[in-house]
Amino acid sequence: MACLTVVMATPATAVTPVTPVGVESCDAFLDAYAQCAASPGVPEAARPNIRQGIGTLRESFRDAVSRNTAARPTVAYQCAQAHEAVRKSMVDAFKCDFPAPPPASQALLQAAPPAASAQAPARGAVPATPPPPSPEMQELAKVNAYTEVQNHLVRSHPLERQLAEYRRDNERVLKLGTKLGANAWYHFGIVDFDGVIDELDKATALPGTIPEVDSQATRLLAALRELNPVLKALTRYQTTREFKEDGYKFAREQHPILVPKVEAAAKAMDAYGTALFERELARDERRMASLAEDAPARRLLATSLALRRAVQRFEALAPRSDTAPFLAALSDVSTANRQLGATFDGMNPKANSSCTGYADTVASVIGHGRDVARDIKAKADPSQPARLFNDAYNRSVRDLESCQRYENRVRPS
Repeated sequence: MACLTVVMATPATAVTPVTPVGVESCDAFLDAYAQCAASPGVPEAARPNIRQGIGTLRESFRDAVSRNTAARPTVAYQCAQAHEAVRKSMVDAFKCDFPAPPPASQALLQAAPPAASAQAPARGAVPATPPPPSPEMQELAKVNAYTEVQNHLVRSHPLERQLAEYRRDNERVLKLGTKLGANAWYHFGIVDFDGVIDELDKATALPGTIPEVDSQATRLLAALRELNPVLKALTRYQTTREFKEDGYKFAREQHPILVPKVEAAAKAMDAYGTALFERELARDERRMASLAEDAPARRLLATSLALRRAVQRFEALAPRSDTAPFLAALSDVSTANRQLGATFDGMNPKANSSCTGYADTVASVIGHGRDVARDIKAKADPSQPARLFNDAYNRSVRDLESCQRYENRVRPS
């Protein structure tokens, strides 16, 4: 029976391997990375890209070892180094649960690097030129760089919310200025994009091509560069309190310039994140096609894919949206989940309770989703069922993680 362990890609879970790398330090690093990605402190929107990077790293390490067994010590050392570096970065960013390197990995770091411990070349010999990175490694590096940019954006620049707050706080101030009296105040809370622009500039300049993402990255970079000077000017304006002296004149002048640029940047950010997400979905769909029709791994992946598609439809909903596409997507989830439940029922030994719990929680997500559609039609206010939909979805992600970890131990083949 095919194992249940597949590379999943929901917006809130980490990656579990189909097969391990087979190098202790690498498997320890990637398992710890996946545990961090599933931690509550990691934003939902950041998780798919983090998981995508984990999956690509796993494939790269496994491929490097399988193609050249002599590279095994070097790969082991690189994984131990990456464990320390990535752990610090992720814990600093998200305060997530990222286990420290195990003793075996720490021992590798205390020893000399494999290249340094190798025999020195004979005097006069020309050192070998290292081979250029393969296209696969170039793609891995670029995807990881793009993912880091996306994580930065999710953490620091929720532009749509910031624009809504800006409008809410300043509508009367920008209209009436100091006529409102001494208590009037101009609020501006959108920070500049210096860091993101630098990261994205470096990512787009990396060798290799990722057609489905490169064009959106270029578009986003252009939009941020257009917006950034306006943000800086308004930040300086508010910081110096000049706005109190000119009756908000400069703020009112910049308002019709600022808003379209923020809207354009928000759309570009959304398209960029969607491109990364769609790339991951396409990858998982290719993997699903390689699995047997009735394999538990295929059924689990099919349910996850259908659920992620439904979440995309959910995120596109507005108070008076047409709910038909969302309901159709929920119907697809329901069909996939019924097949998954039947597969779990037929397994011997039985699937772990977290696996059956995943199917049950997915059913709850479907129910809350239908409530969202009902409330949109009835009163254009789906806020309460939308919150329940999100909560249930997050529970399903945790159940999926537990299911994958357990089944990978029980059925490693």
